[in-house]
Amino acid sequence: MSTFFQAQQQVAALDPRLGNLMASAGLYNLRALIKGVRACKTLADERALLQKESAAIRTSFKDDDAYMRYNNLSKLLYIHMLGYPAHFGQMECLKLVASPRFTDKRLGYLGIMVLLDENAQVLMLVTNGLKKYV
Repeated sequence: MSTFFQAQQQVAALDPRLGNLMASAGLYNLRALIKGVRACKTLADERALLQKESAAIRTSFKDDDAYMRYNNLSKLLYIHMLGYPAHFGQMECLKLVASPRFTDKRLGYLGIMVLLDENAQVLMLVTNGLKKYV
């Protein structure tokens, strides 16, 4: 494994509460994910990291924390740009668009543009949501 993960495990060993948080939420934010991907030596390490992070994002989407949803969707869009599957974040984009905060709406619309195509079943919900603002 890379030195990034060794350092992460050392930090987790110092404070058990922080270790539990890191284990449940995956990497902290998009910056940490990018550093983790860059620290991977092989393609297999990168795949393993992104599969682990995708699993952490999927479990974190079950919570109703708006800040974590924003962080996780930004990480998911990065994962999608790397060419890995990210279709499970489509409904989270809709939840961010329905949020009252402008930054959430902005990321939600970006996610809709990137993750959805014309054949997606969720597209009707997006158009009905947009009619509300017009």
